[in-house]
Amino acid sequence: WLKPFWLKELFDRKLQRLLQRRRARAVDDRPLLMAGSDTFCIGLGLCLLNCFLSSVGFTLQRKAQLLSERESAPEDRWTCQLLWGAGVALYIGASAPDVLAYALVPQVVCTTVACFRLVVVTALAHAFLQERVQRREVVGMACCSMGMSLCLLYGPRSLDAGPLPGGDLYHPQLWAYLVVGACLLAATLMVEHTDTGWLTRVRSAALPLATGLAFALEKLLNTELGFLEAPRSLGGVAKTRAWCCLAALMCALGLVDFYLNIRAAARMPMQVFLPVSFALATSLQFFQAMFIFGEFASMGPSRAALSIAGAVVALAGALLIQPPKFGVVGAAVADIGAELADSERKLSFMATCRDDNT
Repeated sequence: WLKPFWLKELFDRKLQRLLQRRRARAVDDRPLLMAGSDTFCIGLGLCLLNCFLSSVGFTLQRKAQLLSERESAPEDRWTCQLLWGAGVALYIGASAPDVLAYALVPQVVCTTVACFRLVVVTALAHAFLQERVQRREVVGMACCSMGMSLCLLYGPRSLDAGPLPGGDLYHPQLWAYLVVGACLLAATLMVEHTDTGWLTRVRSAALPLATGLAFALEKLLNTELGFLEAPRSLGGVAKTRAWCCLAALMCALGLVDFYLNIRAAARMPMQVFLPVSFALATSLQFFQAMFIFGEFASMGPSRAALSIAGAVVALAGALLIQPPKFGVVGAAVADIGAELADSERKLSFMATCRDDNT
């Protein structure tokens, strides 16, 4: 007489498991914003906060620079300094939500929102800096907005896997990729700091390549930190050595990236450095999202295609907004060549005069 109840209980368990699987598949097939993930909503909010703070900070710095170039009263100098300080503070403060966002949401989502930051900067420049937007910028802004929308709606969502305890990595292939990237970064830094030999011919390309590579490797480690268990106290550092090691490497790469940006501001035109380094860093982050973290592995073909298309369109729109002006480098090289030729003529003239006097 217990047999029917046992069969009924077994049938109920199998039915519940089947319903759970169907619900999970239904959630996976829905767009990203309909998935109802609290972690994703928090991470996306941090991405947008970083986008807004960094854009406002950059706009304030640009406004202070434009005001300082004009002849103004001493009272306006204090205004320029105040605007510049506020812009720098906002730009530095935007790094905190950026680090947290990369640890909470997939890397492709953060990268696409970073492309949208150029849209916000362009809109603020048009509204407050009187830098009028042309047709090309409008097309780029539309492409960025459409690409970000596709990536957010159909892109990968937050992983359900919890933090991995111990000293192991969640993605073991990261070490090999990191070693190769570190070797390439060291090679580009060596080329950048070489003053003699045939390597000087490619110095103009080494600086933006090194900056983009350093930023991409930094965000690689930042994303991996979200898969590992963080130490809750000083006594837990030994148990979470992988997290501590990656955090230290991420800070070191952040300092290298900061140094390269300062070096580029003094040695290279921004019209070339910023677009090239941004394009390389964004492309490497898309590669890392696909092949290192496998963010599209559990997605359907249609969703993966729409998400990848959105990321590519967002990158193309960003490059349309701020394309690299390689002619600036050619003009700078021509000016340097003219200055060297003029110096040689002056030296030869001085040598001739000295010989005549002798």
